[in-house]
Amino acid sequence: MTGELILCRRCGETKARSAFNNQGHSSLPRQPCKQCRSVARRAEYIASGGSRVSHAQVLRDKYGLTPEQYDRMLQDQHGLCAICGQPETRVGSGGEPRRLSVDHDHRTGAVRQLLCGRCNSVTWAVEESPGLLDEVRKYLERHRRLGDG
Repeated sequence: MTGELILCRRCGETKARSAFNNQGHSSLPRQPCKQCRSVARRAEYIASGGSRVSHAQVLRDKYGLTPEQYDRMLQDQHGLCAICGQPETRVGSGGEPRRLSVDHDHRTGAVRQLLCGRCNSVTWAVEESPGLLDEVRKYLERHRRLGDG
């Protein structure tokens, strides 16, 4: 809908949908608005002395976790994804394996467990649209039958 107006949770202003970024896993707009996100990123950059935000800052600001709590979760899971039981396969820009993602409820912010990138993406999609999992299962079964021919 082109005339859709959305309330930014940070600045409290009602803005056009175009003032918000899209989320890859949902049709809902990413909060807060583009302008508030830009101001926050700039402030974080300045506060860090011009360096990128650290892993510890992300854990604290986004999930309310300390690095020690993350490390304890990682140890409790033996360094493996809580869903598929595999280590992270995504690699960062330096070629090193990335850290497991902190999975959390997007409505409440409650931290659940650590997931690999693949399982985290699937969880996002299913959380936003619970019926999607059943539809994917039906799709795969339909194509398995077609392939058995």
